Amino acid sequence: MEIISEVSKESLRSAVSTKNPDGVAAIVQKSAFKACTFDKEDDFILVLDRIQDPGNLGNLFRTALAAGVNKVLLGGGASPFNQKVIRSSCGSIFHLPFHRIEGNEEEIYDELLDSLKVISKKGFQIVLAIGNNKFSKKCPKPYWEYDWLKPTALILGNEGSGIHNKIQETFTETITIPHSELVESLNVACVAVPLLLERKRLILTSFSENKSD
Repeated sequence: MEIISEVSKESLRSAVSTKNPDGVAAIVQKSAFKACTFDKEDDFILVLDRIQDPGNLGNLFRTALAAGVNKVLLGGGASPFNQKVIRSSCGSIFHLPFHRIEGNEEEIYDELLDSLKVISKKGFQIVLAIGNNKFSKKCPKPYWEYDWLKPTALILGNEGSGIHNKIQETFTETITIPHSELVESLNVACVAVPLLLERKRLILTSFSENKSD
């Protein structure tokens, strides 16, 4: 049941946390968010390792939806129900199924690794995005050299420390975005844009080529 009420600007401003509200606010039950169940049709999963900044997390949901990601798996980090996450996702979070793993660090990584192993057994490539200057056991490929058309689970790491060592030790397929050494690293929400949309580009290119034939 939906109830819509018109209130004064002062009442709206006092009810929300933003200094300059957009003019609309809503109270939403958690049941409005999509349940996260992995289907055999899924072929693109985004895995987020301890994303702390709510603005980054919301933007990642927005980019993931634009790129055709099927599911989002969250290893701890900011709560997806945080007001700033929901605002910065621009509603994307209501359309994209997600699951957040909670608990202490050991519990989170045990469950996250178990989930990744299950996803891997289903035929997914487990791909880690690492910084241009980060050490890795395997030399990372530029992201455009990767075969994104295969079922893929892309892992993006924490803003400060990157992807947890336990995950890096288990899965070694790495990609990166080459950039100037004058910049130590890129913001995780910025990194997601070319990586996630590269797959969409390849699909559209393949469709265009097949159509021309």
